[in-house]
Amino acid sequence: MRQHLSSAVWIVGGSALNALGTLVGVRILTQFLTPGSYGVVTLALGMSTLAISIVSTPLTQAAMHFYPAIAATGSVRDLLNSLQRCFLRMAPWPLGAAVIGGTAYVVWGGGSLLLVVLIVLLLACECWRSSNVSLLNAARRNRQHALWVTTDTWARPLVASAAVLIVGQSPIAVLTCYVVTSATLILIFSRNIWPAQAGVAADADTDAAALDARMWSYAIPLIPMGVIGWASNLGDRYIIGGVLGVADAGLYAAIYGMSYAPFMLVGTTVELALRPVHQAAVSKGDHARARELFRMWVVAVAGICAVGVVIYSFGHEFLATLFVGKNFRSGSNLMPWIGAGYALRATSYVFERVCYAYGQTRRVLTVQLLALVATVIASPLGVLTLGLKGAAMALPVYFSVQLVAAIYFANRTLREATTGSSVVGAGGRAAEGSA
Repeated sequence: MRQHLSSAVWIVGGSALNALGTLVGVRILTQFLTPGSYGVVTLALGMSTLAISIVSTPLTQAAMHFYPAIAATGSVRDLLNSLQRCFLRMAPWPLGAAVIGGTAYVVWGGGSLLLVVLIVLLLACECWRSSNVSLLNAARRNRQHALWVTTDTWARPLVASAAVLIVGQSPIAVLTCYVVTSATLILIFSRNIWPAQAGVAADADTDAAALDARMWSYAIPLIPMGVIGWASNLGDRYIIGGVLGVADAGLYAAIYGMSYAPFMLVGTTVELALRPVHQAAVSKGDHARARELFRMWVVAVAGICAVGVVIYSFGHEFLATLFVGKNFRSGSNLMPWIGAGYALRATSYVFERVCYAYGQTRRVLTVQLLALVATVIASPLGVLTLGLKGAAMALPVYFSVQLVAAIYFANRTLREATTGSSVVGAGGRAAEGSA
């Protein structure tokens, strides 16, 4: 009981400090940067996020999926090594894209080569960090997970703000601080975090080649979702930057950053607490227990997020005064729309995790594709007709589509699990099932 209570404290406390760090980071940077400078930083970080979503997220999802089986029969270090081998195998693609895109940006866009290099270095740091923190979550080592993630969230904007005070408003200085801070924390937290050999593999199926093949089989359908998720999360600010200007993109990004964080806090906190337990129940074939945890998960996320939307509707001006600089507060009326969108999205993620747990990643891809279609229609239309407010109003539209699709496929997956037609067993494999 004491162990479970300690774990809960680290999960809730770490997530709360992480969200608060995000809000404080936005507040500090918007205090010292103009909307134009903040827009450049945000758009640059957005390109790094796109690469991370394509390279890192699918593989870390695969690692979390297979963790219970690997931990029971072999070495966790084997799983980490497999994850890093997969990263290296994929590395030439983002590097090639960076060379092509960076060349075009420098030659024809008048951009900075150093900016491109910093984005690539930040990508490398994030891949290494995400591989470790994802496995820490899967292993329920919540203390180490919370310390690493929270320190990273707080340190980046604080160090960057100090640099801005010293050298002036420089997006290059901000990104350099992000890279140096991330690399330093990797050296501190990843040292001896996993033993060289935690156990002995129980069968030949856990050898390196077989494990890599299973990782790729799970991750490949998720790779296109990196682009899809990026378009849903960050695509609107690039539309705003192209149509309305970089300063408007910076203002929108600042309001967006402070608005979505509490809802993602709720989703992340509950997921950190319940997903490893839910995945373990699914892996053991205990579908009654998995359903019970799923219902608890949905009610907690949807209920708390609904309260958040009400608070945003009545208190957005006060919240903007607290969490963004003076030059950004005119966008506070966007907060209720962004909050409503992310309340829907946080709830949809719960249903998507059911598909992840049962190995139905192609269904998750289908959900994301439907959301992308809605995004491509609603976001440009909103920006062109109503400007920044139109961009914010589009969020509940396309995240509603995502939620409806996620509910449909999650229910289908659960029905199949109950009848035994699509069940993930202890070995982490899903039976054949169509999208």
